[in-house]
Amino acid sequence: DNPSERSPLDTTNYDTKIENMSVSERFFFVLRLWPYIVPLFTVYAAEYALQSGTWTAIGFPVDDIHSRDRFYEFSNWMYQAGVFLSRSSGTLWTAPIWILWLMPGLQCVNLIMFTKVAASHNSAASWLYTPGSLYIGAFYSGLLGGACYINAYTRICKDFPLQYQEIALSSTSVGESLGIFMADILGLFIQSCLYQANGLDGALVQCPI
Repeated sequence: DNPSERSPLDTTNYDTKIENMSVSERFFFVLRLWPYIVPLFTVYAAEYALQSGTWTAIGFPVDDIHSRDRFYEFSNWMYQAGVFLSRSSGTLWTAPIWILWLMPGLQCVNLIMFTKVAASHNSAASWLYTPGSLYIGAFYSGLLGGACYINAYTRICKDFPLQYQEIALSSTSVGESLGIFMADILGLFIQSCLYQANGLDGALVQCPI
């Protein structure tokens, strides 16, 4: 393989069967999965914060609850379309580690851009505040999320011997759950701050800014 596509983990040194591993050996094995867990955690935190926070505060017009509900529904449909497309490509190509790490970074940029546009749609950024451009952005966020998800797991299957794949896959999935948990908290505050910026009522928490 190309060196840039290899795992940062040296899996060739694992010669102990899973059932013979001690608790400490399993623990340190899981800790060494951070190159896969961190991207999954980050991409899930960013994209679910988009869904639970930013997209709930966008509408045309933004002060109409039905318009916000409509945007939320269609943006999630576009997101799911992007996820479906990118996850379906998992058998065609496996991303190298550096791309696996790039995708969560781009998703964080996506979150920042959506939030900035939602907070300042009456300013110079208003040219982005159109259904077409935002729905394309939602589709793009789905592409990033789905691609990071499928490539993290196909990367593990390529990097690890067969006997270690099951424990590596199940352990890495913790990153998804932690990312969603973080997004639920972050989304509440993003929604609150955007509601405050747009003069809307109904936020469940107080914006800290």
